[in-house]
Amino acid sequence: MANVRSRLKQAIRRLLDSPPVQSVLYAPALKRSLDHAPFARKLYKVWDRGHPFDREFGVDTLGALAEDQITRDKRLAAQIAGYLGSQPSIVRRSLAALGPVEEYTLLDFGCGKGRAAIVASEFPFRQVIGVELSPVLSAQAHANVAIIASRFPERPGITIINANVLEFALPPGKLAIFAFHPFGAEILAGMVKRLEAALAGLTPHIFFVYDNPTYADVLDASPAFQRFSAGIVPYDKSELGYGVFKHEAVVIWQSVRGAIRTPHRNIDRKVRIVNGQAELEE
Repeated sequence: MANVRSRLKQAIRRLLDSPPVQSVLYAPALKRSLDHAPFARKLYKVWDRGHPFDREFGVDTLGALAEDQITRDKRLAAQIAGYLGSQPSIVRRSLAALGPVEEYTLLDFGCGKGRAAIVASEFPFRQVIGVELSPVLSAQAHANVAIIASRFPERPGITIINANVLEFALPPGKLAIFAFHPFGAEILAGMVKRLEAALAGLTPHIFFVYDNPTYADVLDASPAFQRFSAGIVPYDKSELGYGVFKHEAVVIWQSVRGAIRTPHRNIDRKVRIVNGQAELEE
């Protein structure tokens, strides 16, 4: 009986994924209606469902983009991860773990359509900067942050920059970096070298917030960084069904230079990869 149900589900999924059905389901008027119906929205893949965040703020951060849709450079595409929006609850709880941030500039590496950068603007950072390789995603991020700036003029300003993170000029002062597994080990290692050079210069302190820390070993191996926090962060109840998982591992590093005494426990938990997701060992 279980096999029959499984085959039936697969057949239904194939039908829903067929081009004729997809063209009907994704007709704008119909999709807007179905997004508000709890059972009907399950017709869509989790990343295409109308996220509560978008409905609340009037922005568009939905969808997924494969690596080869982000860049036509095949070598570069092999070193990055595709686009999926961060869960707002993960971003909020991760940034809250940093403590006072008034002296920091927040950098969102691989900012996509700007969802994490928008959430970061809820905190009193000096400024928020999103860096995105894809011109398509960065254009949508520009449109989204303009809406937020109009609605919330009291928030820190958000700047979106269409660039490779390895070519982006780091701003002066203290930095807090948010990264939702945007790239592979090679680019991350190159980024860490840039951060090490900045710390050897005028940058007084850096936080690195790594959501789904697939290549945690790169930061663990750097003599310029040490663990600040490590934990499993659950999605808010309202976000369940709008992401691939129900929780995400988040590890935060801070620079040895200017290091702050951490209030967090169990910061040295090892990271292991299970079905493509980073988990923390007990």
